[in-house]
Amino acid sequence: MLFPSSKSLSRPVEIVHAPSTSSTVPHEPQQQLVSQFATFSTTLSVGYDTPFCYNGVVQTIVSSVKHEQRAFTAHPDRTFYLEFADGGNTQIQISVGDDAPEDVPTFIGVHGMAGDLDAPYLHEILSPLVKENRGRGVVFNLRGCGGSTATSPTFHHGGCTSDLGAVVTWVTMKWPKSKIYLIGTSLGGVITAKALGQWGDECPVSAAALISPVYDFGASCHAMETNFVSRTVFNPAVGAFYAKLVMKNKDAFDIEHWRYTRPTPFPSATPSPPSSSPPAPYIDSEIPQESRPLAQESRNSSFMTSSARSTSIFSSLPSLSTPQTSSPPTPFPESNSFCIPPPSPSPPIVAEYTSEVKEALAKSLKEVTSRLLPQSLTKFCKSFVASTAHFVSGEEFMAETSAVKDLPNIRVPCLAVNCADDPLMPGEALPRSEARKSPFVVMAVPKKGGHLGTFMAKKSRKFHGNKRYHTAVVEEWFKANQTLPQMRPRPQIFNAHQGFFYPEGHPEMSFREVTQMYLKLKYTRPTYPKSTST
Repeated sequence: MLFPSSKSLSRPVEIVHAPSTSSTVPHEPQQQLVSQFATFSTTLSVGYDTPFCYNGVVQTIVSSVKHEQRAFTAHPDRTFYLEFADGGNTQIQISVGDDAPEDVPTFIGVHGMAGDLDAPYLHEILSPLVKENRGRGVVFNLRGCGGSTATSPTFHHGGCTSDLGAVVTWVTMKWPKSKIYLIGTSLGGVITAKALGQWGDECPVSAAALISPVYDFGASCHAMETNFVSRTVFNPAVGAFYAKLVMKNKDAFDIEHWRYTRPTPFPSATPSPPSSSPPAPYIDSEIPQESRPLAQESRNSSFMTSSARSTSIFSSLPSLSTPQTSSPPTPFPESNSFCIPPPSPSPPIVAEYTSEVKEALAKSLKEVTSRLLPQSLTKFCKSFVASTAHFVSGEEFMAETSAVKDLPNIRVPCLAVNCADDPLMPGEALPRSEARKSPFVVMAVPKKGGHLGTFMAKKSRKFHGNKRYHTAVVEEWFKANQTLPQMRPRPQIFNAHQGFFYPEGHPEMSFREVTQMYLKLKYTRPTYPKSTST
């Protein structure tokens, strides 16, 4: 027995897990561990008490109050920047440098709504996992969050699994001997759950923890529009935050501007062969020389200079490909790597915006940026965010980006902690039946705690420590998972077009490592040459 039982406190925790019938008794070590954790976890069996007069709303508000807490100090030499195939980008920070053992486990944290890589609730979870170099912490910004300026029209949402896939692939390339664990909070929990379900058996992640994931956006919107406090406090407050974020990044949602600044679109089936020379600067050959933006010329030359000097993890970058010279990609030589079946020839991986979606995006952008009073979060997501994700229908966008249908397909140990009184994801709307369909998923549902707010009373802190309850549960969860010796299979990495890399069969996860200066110069609105009168 890995998890000794203990006397329960007054806050019992509901456990949702696949039933152990004679036909579904787990035999694989990972399934056995999940089953044992669901039954014998000390932290779950003890439960916890909330402070006096605390309820879901109060604890959610307290959890959103700004306070400083970092699992590790940010250092410039441990900060990296990735550019995605559609021109989007992310900033990554890591906790330890190259002096740490390569095989220490890597914990990747995915923040939630209105957060960034500095989110205190995320660093609180990471802190006991990475202290004293026991583990490597990796945090990154979702598109447009924190210090990452939005550089493509796509806004971050629950369906941005390819961005998480790119970060995971980058980690597998940088530390190939390290086990990878994911921690997703709130919206980050949705992205993590969807990614795990989409990757299925070929997932390179060893285990994951989801804290307050909003699985069903439709149910969440209903709760936020019908509950008085959510309707009058959370909905407008988060909507106002996102309105400011859109105003800050307004240029990124200009489709024509994006055409000048995004990387050259490339078909997913025709990447170019590797080359030791740096990538040639991208200049659209269809635009006459005299009509090209002057800023684009300067940005390209600056990229060439900064790329040659940067200490990238990639030792060789491919030359610019053309349809006439493209050839099959060359995979990175990797040991114990797995091969996802390559896709059949398909259209370019970056979808173009249809005229209908362009019209919807322009309309919603104008509404967001011109209102005196900001939109509610639910209205903002159904109109603006949906259109940036190529959806005209807000309801269809909510259904497609929710994680409910992905839970049964998860094939790695996955812990989910959702409080029954969460005002953003009420207990009665939790996808219990879907969670039971995967023997790898265990859902823990404390009665109290709100959204990311499982603060404990004094007598509970004596047992669990001076932390939030979900932090104690996650710490025990990953300690148990680290007893499993085997590594998950690693993807074979393809060296593709213009310095982009992607795991075999998943070109939508394409990325390249760039410098901060490159991003600042490349995505500055171009200066067009003045027309000369004749």
